[in-house]
Amino acid sequence: MEEIAGLKKLILQKLVRANMWGGKHTPLDFVTKGIPEHYRHTHKGRKVVEKVLKELTNDEWIIILAKRTGGGSDDHVSLNPRRVSEIKQFLEKAYFSEGLSTSSSVEGQEAD
Repeated sequence: MEEIAGLKKLILQKLVRANMWGGKHTPLDFVTKGIPEHYRHTHKGRKVVEKVLKELTNDEWIIILAKRTGGGSDDHVSLNPRRVSEIKQFLEKAYFSEGLSTSSSVEGQEAD
């Protein structure tokens, strides 16, 4: 469960940093290239990535559409502008929970 939340955070952060909201979209390959290799190059890892993308789509946080390109069609992805507050809240929660776990270990070392 933790790896799914981590992948969600990774995908959402990449799209937010690239400012891919609504009508502005990018190829799905752009997003998957940012995922660690052990997810991209193993069968189990690809299944987890597919599951995360499906969850994000079902939650309506991302929009995946087939777009025509010069050589055919590709799947393109963008963030749903109607879910801005939910997405930012999830990322803040993930950021602070990550920050608290690392700061507590630092505090423990200082006490020695």
